[in-house]
Amino acid sequence: MLRLLLKLLSFVTGQRLLTPEQAASQQLELNDLRSKQAALESLSSKLRSEMKRQQALAHEQLKETKSSHEQILSARQSEIDSLKESLGQLNQSVDIETQRQLKENNDLLSQLNWLSGTIAHDFRAPLRAIDAYSFFLADDLGENAPPEASQSLEEIRRNGKRMGVLLDALIEYLRLGVCPLNVQLHDLNETLVQVVNEHFDFSPVPIEIQVQGKWRFDKPMMMKAFKELIDNAVKFSKPVESPKVIIRQSSPNNLEIIDNGVGFSETHDAQKFQLFHRMHGNDEFEGEGIGLATAERIASRHHIALKLNRVGNQTVASLQLPERGSF
Repeated sequence: MLRLLLKLLSFVTGQRLLTPEQAASQQLELNDLRSKQAALESLSSKLRSEMKRQQALAHEQLKETKSSHEQILSARQSEIDSLKESLGQLNQSVDIETQRQLKENNDLLSQLNWLSGTIAHDFRAPLRAIDAYSFFLADDLGENAPPEASQSLEEIRRNGKRMGVLLDALIEYLRLGVCPLNVQLHDLNETLVQVVNEHFDFSPVPIEIQVQGKWRFDKPMMMKAFKELIDNAVKFSKPVESPKVIIRQSSPNNLEIIDNGVGFSETHDAQKFQLFHRMHGNDEFEGEGIGLATAERIASRHHIALKLNRVGNQTVASLQLPERGSF
């Protein structure tokens, strides 16, 4: 009867009227929604608080990181400044040392020039006199000279000329030790081919070149060193059957000049690069003990290690560049 009356009132008033059960149910739903809304607002408040806390923590960490990085950068800058100061002092020391070495080299060159002049005039004058008077004496004696006298006079003149050669070699050896270097990058094969064409074009011993690549050196000086080493190989290879000289590389930084000549005795191993030291008698091979010493002097100026070894029936002259591969 209540429901019918509510329907009639709803129809008359145009409004929907709820029964007490419906009103109670909707009130429960409303209370539930309000509870959920309150929970959401509480959660939102907690989230805002956590976000603020995280932002504050991040800001603090960023501040600490920035401070730490600034300290590290400051320390690195101090190290850089210290290194710059050390570098400046080192450059100053290098400049001082370079100037000192230049002065020493200039002093040596001056002494060398003085010595060259002294040898050219004071030392050579007696040699020229010995040669001239020996010639005049031989001419005065003519055909009436005893054979022993003629032979002695010839020996005097020969040794006088040999002394002149030795003096020239001494001056050149000293000059090679102090003269300035013009070091540039050069093609190794072209340089060796030029040496062979200029000095060994008519060599009775075949010379084979198997090299490539480029080295840094003073070309005129290294050409002289190559010439002396190849000349040594050719000279000692002539007496053997099927002589041959091979120039090759065991590595890009190592050059070998190999011959199958007579070689040398181990007794000469310690003195083989000494100036005027001969490893064979005058009656066996020509020479004054100058070539190997000259080559070693030039190699040393370029910080190149020169070695001469007997391997089986071959003699190997090896030139080894320093670790960096260049001078």
